[in-house]
Amino acid sequence: MPIDLPAQPARQRPPFELSGRMVLFAMVAFFAVVAGVNAIMMTAAIRTMPGVDVKSAYETSQRFNGEIARMHAQAERGWQAQARVERKGDGATVTLNLRDHSGVAVVGLGVEAKLQHPASRQEDREANLVEIAPGLYTAQIPTLHRGAWTLAVEAKRDTETLFISRSRIQLVE
Repeated sequence: MPIDLPAQPARQRPPFELSGRMVLFAMVAFFAVVAGVNAIMMTAAIRTMPGVDVKSAYETSQRFNGEIARMHAQAERGWQAQARVERKGDGATVTLNLRDHSGVAVVGLGVEAKLQHPASRQEDREANLVEIAPGLYTAQIPTLHRGAWTLAVEAKRDTETLFISRSRIQLVE
């Protein structure tokens, strides 16, 4: 014969009550997380791209008319430039072939090339190109990773800037 035992009453949990203290802690925790994430993101953004291209916008604006005159003089010269960046191992070779409007090699210039990284100025590389043949200037850049770059070339004779070129390039493995 089965024995019926009285059922144990189920333990009753007290009903959940949302107190003012819990709401306060939840709001403080929420805003602390938001502020912490914002601080981390701002720090990372400022370290990778400070946003400053020129030191003084005023000085840059004062040189504007001189730059326009230099650009007109460069256009009147009609020089033809062919710049090339070739990957070699971890580095690259920058080559510039510079000819005048009639195809004659332009010799005796001091040429500087800058490879500028679009996101971080810390990655920028500079090289002074050496004339290895009439009108052919070249330099080695030891370490350069793949990706998008801006190639800025500046050719001078004494202190006068005669030629400036900027072009976007893509380096692949």
